[in-house]
Amino acid sequence: MSENTSESHETTEAKLQAFIQPIIFVILIAIILSLFTLDYYAAMQELDPEYSPPDISPIPENPEDPGGIAYGAILNMIFYVSLAFIGGLIVLIIIKKGFMQFLVYFFAVMMGFSWFVFGFFYGVVVLLGVLNLFWTIFPSFIQNWIDDFFRWSVAIGTQKISIVEILLWLFSILLGFLGTFTFGIQSFDKIWIRNLMMIFFGAMIGSMLAIHLGLLTTVLILIGLSLYDIYAVFRGPLKGIIDHGRETVEQIENDMALHVEEGEFEKVPLLPALPVYSTPLINIGLGDFAFFSMLISAAVVIGSELATPVPLFASLVGLFTGAILTFRLLKKDRALPGLPLPIFGGLGCLVLGVLGSLLLGIITLDSIVALFV
Repeated sequence: MSENTSESHETTEAKLQAFIQPIIFVILIAIILSLFTLDYYAAMQELDPEYSPPDISPIPENPEDPGGIAYGAILNMIFYVSLAFIGGLIVLIIIKKGFMQFLVYFFAVMMGFSWFVFGFFYGVVVLLGVLNLFWTIFPSFIQNWIDDFFRWSVAIGTQKISIVEILLWLFSILLGFLGTFTFGIQSFDKIWIRNLMMIFFGAMIGSMLAIHLGLLTTVLILIGLSLYDIYAVFRGPLKGIIDHGRETVEQIENDMALHVEEGEFEKVPLLPALPVYSTPLINIGLGDFAFFSMLISAAVVIGSELATPVPLFASLVGLFTGAILTFRLLKKDRALPGLPLPIFGGLGCLVLGVLGSLLLGIITLDSIVALFV
């Protein structure tokens, strides 16, 4: 009894570690990217006081709308939840119809294009952020070399293009090809590379959304998608995808057993390269990474505006508490929605952190109101 119990406990703890570790890395990367992005836009506004970061909301939060900023935020939430539902339904239909190869190519193209775009944007942001962070400790001759390197350009036709810009383009193209290759080649067996790309991709897209959407839109999207996640896993399209995946795994296991009995063994091809962080112990969807980092990046934005780290620390406590509780509730062969407990825990603690800072006099009520204006 004690040996079996010990073995079961060790397996559970190993799975918990495999579950929490990638989330920690995603969150750390999201925090760094968010801080660098905010510094980048602050520098741009110093150069041009009228400059403002681009707003990628489908419907901007306009205070002059009949319902104020809530009007646009609610419509944006409905848009993203509808997008998640329709996307999940289409994926389920494609899987059931047996057009898996089409799905593989779709995700490969999507990842390749996304990595190209993110590679260029975050290449600029991180490069300038790192230089700004360490500039004062560089010797003067190093600073001069860097200045000269940034001024170095080559003539292409009638225009001059800086070497830095050329390197950024090459870097982005390389990442785009890598994203397409790792997700489009079905026999690609370097799972750790794909997992690493999932971690960085989740952090990048979460940070991008949190900074370039309105704050109220971000909060409502997190709430709406968390509620939708409950429906999707237990009743919606995701339940159908999970059930179909289990049937496929059982069929593969039966085929492998037959080969072993006949003294043969054929390498079973990898399942289509869906955007999932996958290990022998745990699988985590890209959506979990993206929306966890979106929550924490929103906390970074709020903390930056209020000039206090309390909201960030509070949201981290709530998110990881919710994530661990979600893991503890998992049962064998049963899927649970990964968003509700971490997101609601993180948002709840974020609100408590802001209110606590208000009560302690760290921030003012006007500064809180200014977040949404």
